[in-house]
Amino acid sequence: MRWLAFAFVSSVTGVLALPALAQSGGSNKAAAEALFTEGRQLASSGKCAEAIPKFQASQKLDPGVGTLLNLAECYEQVGKTASAWAEYREVISLARVAGSKEREDLATQRSKALEPKLSRLAVKVAGDAQGISITRDGEALEAAEIGVAIPVDPGSHVIEASAPGKQKFSQSVEIGAEADSKVVEIPALADAAGGAGDGGGAAEAGGSDGSGQRTIGLVVAGVGVVGVAVGTIFGLSASSKWKDAKDACSDYPYGCGNDGVSMADDAKSAATISTIGFIAGGALLAGGAALFFTAGSSNEKSVAVGVGPGTLRIKGRF
Repeated sequence: MRWLAFAFVSSVTGVLALPALAQSGGSNKAAAEALFTEGRQLASSGKCAEAIPKFQASQKLDPGVGTLLNLAECYEQVGKTASAWAEYREVISLARVAGSKEREDLATQRSKALEPKLSRLAVKVAGDAQGISITRDGEALEAAEIGVAIPVDPGSHVIEASAPGKQKFSQSVEIGAEADSKVVEIPALADAAGGAGDGGGAAEAGGSDGSGQRTIGLVVAGVGVVGVAVGTIFGLSASSKWKDAKDACSDYPYGCGNDGVSMADDAKSAATISTIGFIAGGALLAGGAALFFTAGSSNEKSVAVGVGPGTLRIKGRF
């Protein structure tokens, strides 16, 4: 019964929606017709460049073979031979399905006349193209297009290639108006500067004067000072808590009540934090001093400080 009720409600909802859909469809058709009419007027006046966006919008709202044929003719008039040829080929298929022999023959004739005039552009990749994203004028190229001479409109075209951790490749190529043929070869992409990392951020220190390394050394040493300060504070706190814990016991470590046990636990925690602070702070102070005083030395190779999850790492030779 629930299924029947659901089916009934769905049917009623669909029926109620039909008028809205019909109204929307009618509105689109009216807009498409108005745009087509304006496009035809512009094209008849020799203003095909202005007519093209009208035909494109009309075709999007209400696709039609006639609109597509007019769009192809305007593309041809403004010298966009590849676009015109592609639209003529589309008209051939649609006109054949619609049974419009006249339009099919016209589009066939026009497309064949354009074929010898088509200019082509091939994009090739040196080495393995795996993982490389390639675009032509911002449009992604399919893998099957690589190495194939594809018909393109005359004019300037931009080929770009990118991959994670690699420098971006970009090249502009000018395509001639008739039967031109160009090839753009994408070289092996170079590694991006600072692209490799061990986990977190990394700062490279180098240069003949060593100023960058000195700065990093001061920063590392500053963190070390904080670590030592933390160790000192918690060390004093641990000492105080141990005294309080002993005072709370009749015969330490025996005869301690709950307060004494709790104070002893707090003292242990503070002592652990103090130890960690002193060890980490001392290591960072030593590392910062090494970075600072060896900056610009003759045996310096490279120094990098990277911050990973929960660690501070210093790597390099000095």
